[in-house]
Amino acid sequence: MKNLFKILILVSALLITLNADAGFPKSYYKLPIAQQKDYFFNYFNERIEIENREILKERAFVKSLNKNKNLDPNSEEYKKLKDLQIKYKVQNIYNYSRYLERIDIIPPSMALAQAATESGWGKSRFFKKANNIFGHWTYNPAIGMMPLRRASGKKHFIRIFPNLQASIKAYMKNLNRTGAYYEFRLKRKQMRTAGKLVDGMKLSATMSKYSGIGHNYVKILKAIIRKNKLINFDKNFQAKIKKENEELIQKEGKK
Repeated sequence: MKNLFKILILVSALLITLNADAGFPKSYYKLPIAQQKDYFFNYFNERIEIENREILKERAFVKSLNKNKNLDPNSEEYKKLKDLQIKYKVQNIYNYSRYLERIDIIPPSMALAQAATESGWGKSRFFKKANNIFGHWTYNPAIGMMPLRRASGKKHFIRIFPNLQASIKAYMKNLNRTGAYYEFRLKRKQMRTAGKLVDGMKLSATMSKYSGIGHNYVKILKAIIRKNKLINFDKNFQAKIKKENEELIQKEGKK
């Protein structure tokens, strides 16, 4: 068993070596603080949008099924729905309301604030060496690195990601399916139902379970969103998606 553990640690070390280009380029750390912030927000906003668009494609697919509960098990639609059932941990394959509750965007403002907080603005050891933006843990040493100050008796590792995009993808999946973030999903659903902006400032109030510092963590997120006017990222993205959908409807109507 000890030899196996040593092998897993060596594999972990190899992964870190392979991730030699993890994190930001060295030039980022030489920029003035204001320019670092601009770089940080613009860099991650683009990548958050990529993942949110993928989520919206999944959401559109679920809607396209029109709550059909008699899909052919051999059909591509059924297979795709089955994949989503597993991905989002939906117990009943035909529970469409549960899919739509879980398959939805993460507001950019909140994601950006959490990225800044969890990664120390891209300066943490885990960010630089493991592409870990959001502080994800793992208990598998083959895909994790040892925290420097891990308490005695604890067995967790900090997860290593192949790239920063993979870290964003894991973060979004975590919020969209884990029980701890049920309140987040419920409030987001209420915003959708009311036709309101999916507001990162308001939804950040549900993130007290994300960190051991609880409500102080929420205060930090709100302060970052407010100070840097990150709500504009929410407004711009959702306005862009709305415009694209309207143009698509118009185009389809002309056919």
